[in-house]
Amino acid sequence: MANLNPIKYIKRTYKKLNSLSYHQVIYELRSNVWLICLFYGIAGSLIAAAAYVGDMHMLLGEDAPGFFQADYELTRQIVSSLVAGIITLNAFTLNSILVVLTNFSGQFTPRMLTTFISDRRTQHLIGIFNMAFVFILLTFFLIDEEVTSYYAIIPSLTILVMLLTVGTFVIFINHTIKWMQVPNLMQNMKNESQQQILTTLIKDLEEYRTTDPSMSISKQLMGEGVTISASRTGYIQIVDYKRLIHYAQSVDTVIRFEKRIGEFVLKGTPLLTYWKNGRFPIDEKKIISRVFIGSKKTEVQDIEFGINKLKEIAIKSLGNDDPDTASNAIYQLSDLLLSISKVSRFTPYLTDPDNELRVIIKEESFEFYLYSTFSHITIYAKEDPIITNDILEAMSLLVQTIDKQFHKTSWDFALMVAKGYQAPFSFKYNEKKFYRSLEKISKTTGNEQAYQTFIDELKENQQQSPPEN
Repeated sequence: MANLNPIKYIKRTYKKLNSLSYHQVIYELRSNVWLICLFYGIAGSLIAAAAYVGDMHMLLGEDAPGFFQADYELTRQIVSSLVAGIITLNAFTLNSILVVLTNFSGQFTPRMLTTFISDRRTQHLIGIFNMAFVFILLTFFLIDEEVTSYYAIIPSLTILVMLLTVGTFVIFINHTIKWMQVPNLMQNMKNESQQQILTTLIKDLEEYRTTDPSMSISKQLMGEGVTISASRTGYIQIVDYKRLIHYAQSVDTVIRFEKRIGEFVLKGTPLLTYWKNGRFPIDEKKIISRVFIGSKKTEVQDIEFGINKLKEIAIKSLGNDDPDTASNAIYQLSDLLLSISKVSRFTPYLTDPDNELRVIIKEESFEFYLYSTFSHITIYAKEDPIITNDILEAMSLLVQTIDKQFHKTSWDFALMVAKGYQAPFSFKYNEKKFYRSLEKISKTTGNEQAYQTFIDELKENQQQSPPEN
């Protein structure tokens, strides 16, 4: 951090925000607590300025009723005491919350800190603490015995602001306790991810997707394309699809990405390839400037990152012998999969307004997101009948609501989960639920024969297995 150049940081931040759509800029700004703290700090300064004008210029304290009137010494004592009080309150509140959140992060996922800070209520409550501190600190330096001897606005507002801060402290503690309850925590994480799915897919990407470009893809990708490599090492965080498509249209070229959002690349790794179809010169700097590579993954355009947050909670819960939390995470993940299947057409082709192919992204599919969501969990649950049954139950709910085109993929995955389960069933109930869920999936997806074949193979294997000594 010592070598961080502020000018370069500002330029880099501006470039990043400039590459985002309006909705993504709002999300990025909301995820940073400094912006709302700055807003409340300005509000505190304005309130202090209004109190200064009222008492120091309009001399309202001279004519105020005795109950509201305070001399210079009393006003100074009130303000100085409350400055120390609010610093202590802020430090106690934030330190206590950070200790609790740190423990929760170790138990579940470190990404919950970002989600907590991004919560609007959290930001407003922290902002009120900041406003009160700025107001009281400024009024401490503004009061002057040589200007006026009696005050009314400053001491009254100081006490009111302190009472507001105390009330905010109580609300903040209550909000934090509710937020950190595991069901609420996962619900908040899921809602945040769903919001990003709607922003990334519907508002910023889906309008350019097509399954049938106006020209043959093979004709537009004739010959050997020109490869552009990554200019730095890091994760692909953001692609400015709108400007990239507009530029590709202006120079009549087709651009194909070799990596997807969220992937890690080394400097010099092939990042994208373009085919020059027209007579216009291609400025590779303009193309590469539409791709932002950073040091960490972000949820702005990386849908898989949002899935990984809940998946990580499920896996850690299994390690901490907390099956209820793991089950909750599995059902929340199934809801995320439903949202993805409803809004995406899963085609890699992006076209301009004339339906001319301009950008080809890495191919995505419902299968990719399904396996990304549950496959890692099934590895940890291969000897746990409860969690395996929860995965199959979640799949049975999912196949009842998703489009029929995803039924085969869903059945193949459910069958893989069933075949991957390795432990014997300790209780008959768990065994019945296992087969009941799998049978329900087979009926919904039209794979009753495949289910029966699986059962027959299972019985045959059991008959061939030698008895235990």
